[in-house]
Amino acid sequence: MARLRHTIDLTSVSRRHVERSVDVAHGVVARLRADGGTLRAPDGRAVEEIALRSGEHLRPGARYGLVDSEGQTVEAELLAWDRARGSGVRVAAAEPAHLLPESGRSSSARMASTLWLRSAERPRRVELSLDGALARPDGRRLRLRWFTLSGVLDLARWWEAVEGPGQPGRPALVVRARHPILRAAVHAGPRPGPDGTWRLDVVVMVRGRGLARPVAAVPLLVTRRMMHRALGRALARLAEDWEHRIVPGFERDPEELSRRLLDHLCTPRPGTPPAAEG
Repeated sequence: MARLRHTIDLTSVSRRHVERSVDVAHGVVARLRADGGTLRAPDGRAVEEIALRSGEHLRPGARYGLVDSEGQTVEAELLAWDRARGSGVRVAAAEPAHLLPESGRSSSARMASTLWLRSAERPRRVELSLDGALARPDGRRLRLRWFTLSGVLDLARWWEAVEGPGQPGRPALVVRARHPILRAAVHAGPRPGPDGTWRLDVVVMVRGRGLARPVAAVPLLVTRRMMHRALGRALARLAEDWEHRIVPGFERDPEELSRRLLDHLCTPRPGTPPAAEG
């Protein structure tokens, strides 16, 4: 097993600003209205890259077409929409079947993810699950060609840790990944840092699974130093993006944040087609 540890300092944000921003974002979506398959902002502008395919907007079971970062349309189903209790969405994407050169057999890629926020009124917990695989024409996933990922951000635990005495406690963020050969876990716990920052302690554990466990032990040991350097670089980029991209959003005035979110939703990306209506 490879066990990696790293610590970074993050710019702190007040709990009030975070909870207010989450509620503002939830409210922006709640104010959109459906005009057939087109979603519109309160000022009448059409929302780009999202189309209502079926069902009633913001009612459980409503289905949407979303344009992803690659310009492809994926399917989304609303599982729940409740400001006080929680909101959830399931997103599914699939690619057409193609021939695998090494086996000569056809397969298709599929990905499904579920995201829950509990809740917008007082955010306590964010949950994410992801399931990806290459599948045979009959729908069964190919051996060694699948993975699952699950993550939980316990916001109540996060605030308790950063507002506490500064001793490492239970991780507020836990991410687990499974593959036929490997499994991994990431634990991250914050605590008060110097000059009002947050100090985030990150532990990554990677090990082989089943019969592959002894086989995977050697390459994991050999590449441990390289993985540690890669983890350090990734966390440094995370800290920089957090400070310069995320924190300013949390600290914006609610009206300005609402306006910026609506502008983002209603502004097409260059070269991206609109989401097709159902």
